Amino acid sequence: MAMDQTIKNIREIMRYNKDVMSLAENAVQLLELNHIFKQLLPSKLANFCQIRSYRNGAMVLETSTGSAATQLRFMQPQLLTKLKKSAKFSAVQTIDIKIAEQPIKMDRSYTRTAKPVSAGNRQALKDAAAEIKDDALAMSMIKLADTLEKYGKD
Repeated sequence: MAMDQTIKNIREIMRYNKDVMSLAENAVQLLELNHIFKQLLPSKLANFCQIRSYRNGAMVLETSTGSAATQLRFMQPQLLTKLKKSAKFSAVQTIDIKIAEQPIKMDRSYTRTAKPVSAGNRQALKDAAAEIKDDALAMSMIKLADTLEKYGKD
């Protein structure tokens, strides 16, 4: 079966691809729900949470901090009452509150300092490599010894 090789613009893809259209519609609905939801919260708290999903009466809220999650848990009964008064959230039955995972931040400024490996230890690696019958392992050990010779030099 031949694939259609023509390049399509984004509007055409959005209009005719049912999966993409469904995703786009869900995203728009979620944006609208978040806008309404954030108006029901105290402004300081609204900045730290959002609706992740809302299906079959079950709402999942995601917060960026543990303290925001704690506040939402204490407010949950009042929040549920407020939400049910809204036409968009009238079917809400449960609220599940989750804390977003924070991305791991690597400290790229850290450099590990290590003392250079002595000439005697480098030679011991090469001598051990000479006694090994496995050529690949022997070559790896020699390469390691050579690398260690360069390590620590500026």
